[in-house]
Amino acid sequence: MVMESMSPNTSTGTDFSSKDASNKNIVQTNPDTQFGSADRSSSETAAFASVVNRAVLNQQQCKSVRPSAAEETDYSKLNNHTAHLKQWGILDAVRTYQQSDPTSKKNKYPYQCQLPPENECQEDHFTVVFMAYNPDRLQKMMTQIKIMLSQSDFSKIVAEVIVVWNGERHIDETDLGKKLVELGQTLPLRISYPLKAGFPNDLMNRYHPRLQVKTKAIMYYDDDGPFYSFLAVLGGFELWKRNSNAQIGAMARKIDLGPRQTDESNTVSNEPGDRYFVSQCPTDEVHYNYNSFANFGARMVLPSGSFLHSNYLCFLWHPIFDEIRTYVKQHPVNPDDGTVSMIVSQLAGRAPKVYPRRINNQQQPTTEGRRRLMDGINWDAKGAHDKKMNWGRLRSDVANSLARYFGSINSGSLGWCYGTQYHITKKKEELCDPEMARVGMLPWLKLDHTARDTCP
Repeated sequence: MVMESMSPNTSTGTDFSSKDASNKNIVQTNPDTQFGSADRSSSETAAFASVVNRAVLNQQQCKSVRPSAAEETDYSKLNNHTAHLKQWGILDAVRTYQQSDPTSKKNKYPYQCQLPPENECQEDHFTVVFMAYNPDRLQKMMTQIKIMLSQSDFSKIVAEVIVVWNGERHIDETDLGKKLVELGQTLPLRISYPLKAGFPNDLMNRYHPRLQVKTKAIMYYDDDGPFYSFLAVLGGFELWKRNSNAQIGAMARKIDLGPRQTDESNTVSNEPGDRYFVSQCPTDEVHYNYNSFANFGARMVLPSGSFLHSNYLCFLWHPIFDEIRTYVKQHPVNPDDGTVSMIVSQLAGRAPKVYPRRINNQQQPTTEGRRRLMDGINWDAKGAHDKKMNWGRLRSDVANSLARYFGSINSGSLGWCYGTQYHITKKKEELCDPEMARVGMLPWLKLDHTARDTCP
């Protein structure tokens, strides 16, 4: 287990190669030499050094669990597909990048990455990024865009909407598509066309720095939602301002640890639960928990309704993560959600934060139906059980691949109610009661659901 006692913006300056010169997976993590390019920012270098240091420490710890030969396990036929990531693969990825030509690095990827600060209290606007691909399915999204750019409450905090058009068909094939394009003539709406720019049809396109987002905060939505009320969104944005280096989500999933990992996690049960990592050794197996959305213990969030600092876009498309982005395209469930959560948590040194997607016991939005919550599968349909089981296996497969690749997984979220009277323990499980907050309950807002003067 690795406790995050140091700031991710501060490099350790450690050279692990001196500890075990015989281990081919050890990567030099001295920030002055790691990337071999003087014009790379120190923050970028320190961020990757922190990720590598964590992987190396957990790799050493895992040697006591099982002989190192187990690291060569062949996962190529697991779950009947071949999209898998290698154990400790992040170390090989950093080494490959480290050894590449400095000039080619700059030419291939001209962006310089910098980790965000822990809070952005002065920010008062955010950008909303929608991903869409079907010109016949735009009505819900267009209605929500109008709400967020025209409704008085939303328009005070939404600076711009960007639609990432990820479809093979042209957006203006339909009347709805034409109306959406025309909307950009009167409202702060942009449409980005990654396929026209030479990018493949890839869910990761919504996270590319080429979008040139003007605000520090980004809120993500899929074209069919679910979409949340102003009160819920305001709660999420204010939580992000106080935790701007974390991914913030409203639909968060647990990833259940294996027995050895649970024992490891319990050794720090008295510590704040969102800033340590549990090792993922070759013998460990985690399980994606799709039974409910979690306030506590969530290790990833789904994109719709999530907030992310725009600085992370540079990292998510960094050449070091080429292999992971290829994995997202090749895997049967195209897991951009779990991948983004894993990368951001590894860089930030912390788990996601969670905000309630409903306030005041509102009716659950009609767009938050079974299709979205259950990833495209109607569990109640005849014969759906086998689909459900296979989908669950594939989602667990993703969680294991990503955790193996980095050698660890974050410790899980602290719920929106953490430390308040609404934080309860029931059957040894931490919960928020009620699950969805009412006005006056969110600890980072005033009783009237407006922002507190103090931040963080």
